[in-house]
Amino acid sequence: MVKAIFEQGTVVGHEALSPSIVRTTILSPGIAAEAAPGQFVNIKCTPSISYDPLLPRPFSYNRIDRVRGTFAVLYRVVGRGTELLRSYRIGDKLTTLGPLGKGFVPPELSPSTVAAKKKILIVAGGMGIAPFYPLAESLLIGGFAVKLLYGTRSAVDLADRDELAHLGADMLCCAEDLDLERPGLVTDLLRTTLGAGECFDVAYACGPRGMLSAVKRVCQSSHLPLQLSLEEHMACGLGVCLGCTCERAGGEGYWHVCTDGPVIWAEEVDLG
Repeated sequence: MVKAIFEQGTVVGHEALSPSIVRTTILSPGIAAEAAPGQFVNIKCTPSISYDPLLPRPFSYNRIDRVRGTFAVLYRVVGRGTELLRSYRIGDKLTTLGPLGKGFVPPELSPSTVAAKKKILIVAGGMGIAPFYPLAESLLIGGFAVKLLYGTRSAVDLADRDELAHLGADMLCCAEDLDLERPGLVTDLLRTTLGAGECFDVAYACGPRGMLSAVKRVCQSSHLPLQLSLEEHMACGLGVCLGCTCERAGGEGYWHVCTDGPVIWAEEVDLG
């Protein structure tokens, strides 16, 4: 495993994708060089002279550009930390620590399966879309076919939809409001997709715990291997504070999501 490093990053981009969703791009060559889809970075959202808020904030890698030495994070502005991050100006410095955690395990692609075009299913709920652009990009470049099911509460918050479609992912989107032609839940899309007889080699999911629990049940009933990117409150990011524990399947102790995850095989975790 690559050792995480502290690095002074430079804000090089801000993009407002909706009234509350922002993508911030940071120049951080050391971390960008080692980051992998599904891992995360801790960002100190306060100026160096301040300790309010005290703890850094964890963010999935939403973009990874090793050539430019940048990565981007996608987030909803919901509290003091994310509000401060959005307030940084181009050229401002901030402290980053990464890469952290274990990322997605890519499926194997042997010469005998290239012609068969292995199919991958991705299921994202809300801000659970954040880690999937780098994953979809690497899978599509690697010769996989990617179908992505994506749901939000409001259609205005469907971030990265056009960009993922432009990559070549087969997108199906829904929203809980009526501003979209396909209202409903992403778990409904999942049931419909698998119920129609579509076959996939592996699935990946990220979103709220209740959604992940439902996705796990549906995938298990279809005998579809599933990797989950868990959304937990991670403070230190190094497995020291024990604030992000999640129960192992079978009651055999706990996972430390920041170090054992955030990506864990669905059958290994108890989501309640």
